[in-house]
Amino acid sequence: MAKNLIRTSMSKTVRGSIEEPELASDFLELIGAKFKESEKAEAARLTKEFHDLKYMGSGGVREHIMKMININGRLRELLMGVRDEQVVHYALHSLPNSFSHLRTSYNSQKGNWTLDELISICVDEEARIKEEKEPATAINLIEKPKKKKPQNKLKPTKAITKSSTAAVAKENRPFRFKCYFCKRVGHMKKDCTGYKNWLAKKGIHKEQNPKK
Repeated sequence: MAKNLIRTSMSKTVRGSIEEPELASDFLELIGAKFKESEKAEAARLTKEFHDLKYMGSGGVREHIMKMININGRLRELLMGVRDEQVVHYALHSLPNSFSHLRTSYNSQKGNWTLDELISICVDEEARIKEEKEPATAINLIEKPKKKKPQNKLKPTKAITKSSTAAVAKENRPFRFKCYFCKRVGHMKKDCTGYKNWLAKKGIHKEQNPKK
């Protein structure tokens, strides 16, 4: 009866690979023998996963360490797990270089951390690392001030050029006499008709007034 119950709970593949003895106890031993090899394969896979596990920054350091503890617990069920002190050692060396301060601190002290202490310390350290990175990121995000456009230095040059041109043009003009008596341009005072008439009215001869 017991053997029939065991047979009905098994898959066809497993039932077909086992010879059925008379006793149910012998039947269970045969089943156990068939699964020993699969346990070794699982142990090898878990061992490799445990040693290759590295924290890459995703999911948080707490989840990373708890995953290592879980894998080691499954290995212990297969009689291949390690002690908690070794889990602490492996966990610290699975962290990136930003956690190197923790490794140095742990190796320099005499006592050992428990798994709970390891998780708490690593979570605090991760928070500190993030706080140090945030100010640097904020500084990089500050918009750089726009450079002022250089002033057009040609404008003063143009002004100087215009004034220089005007001065040159003035110098190139022909000189014209200006009468100091009538203030008209084109003749000198001695040749001014108005000046001569004025002298005549005053009864002054031109020779007596040599001034122009």
